[in-house]
Amino acid sequence: MRHVGRSTALRRIILAVLALLFVAWVADSAIAARAERHLAAQVRDSAGLELSPSVYFGGVPYTSALISGKIKSATVSVSDVETSQFGLISTSTDAVDVQVDPAQVFSGNIDGRRALLLTQTIGLDGVSVGKQLGIADLDISNPYDISPNGGPASEAQLRGAPDGQAKPITVMCDLRIEGSDFRLTPTSVVDPGDGSLSEEEIFRAFEWRIDTRLLPMRDQAGFVYVSGGTLYFQAQQRDVTLSLKDFSPTDVG
Repeated sequence: MRHVGRSTALRRIILAVLALLFVAWVADSAIAARAERHLAAQVRDSAGLELSPSVYFGGVPYTSALISGKIKSATVSVSDVETSQFGLISTSTDAVDVQVDPAQVFSGNIDGRRALLLTQTIGLDGVSVGKQLGIADLDISNPYDISPNGGPASEAQLRGAPDGQAKPITVMCDLRIEGSDFRLTPTSVVDPGDGSLSEEEIFRAFEWRIDTRLLPMRDQAGFVYVSGGTLYFQAQQRDVTLSLKDFSPTDVG
């Protein structure tokens, strides 16, 4: 009987501990969700977005930031934002080790706070890149993995019909960052379309160069790659003071 009683008491203790952990998890999730909603609203209003962006605060539990004084990561993602020069783009900004006080843990207000690392990524799909090349039906793909979730690559396959062409042309291209400049350089013709253009003419039609400081980012891009049919530019800075403008394109409209 004593053994049965001890087993019953042990089960009750375990259930009680599990219940407390569940309540703590629910409370922690609720605090994080409230802070995420507040930052999302701030970014939306600051950038004049129609919809609130997706916001995620990292760290398990989130409220451990009350003790450490740091939010492990703050990630803000914005899709289909209209910009004057590039058309629709997507952005993702990730701030690591954001220094906060207890009030900011609850509010999610990280404007003006210091972060160890800030990574900004801007994505241009085929329509956006095609706008730069004057090719309305441009398709971008990973030449080594054509699946929708194909991993990052420093080369790209482009397919589209330049102005005046009846059939699409397919070319292989290198993606390079040289200083502050990005260069999209055709290297070979996979499909010449109707064959009316020479290789040199095709290369000129698909070549693109741009100063990455013109992109709606805090700094010039340091890395470029293609993934899932989108061309991504990425910039990183260390030990920065955050601004709401860092979390959404600055030339929206």
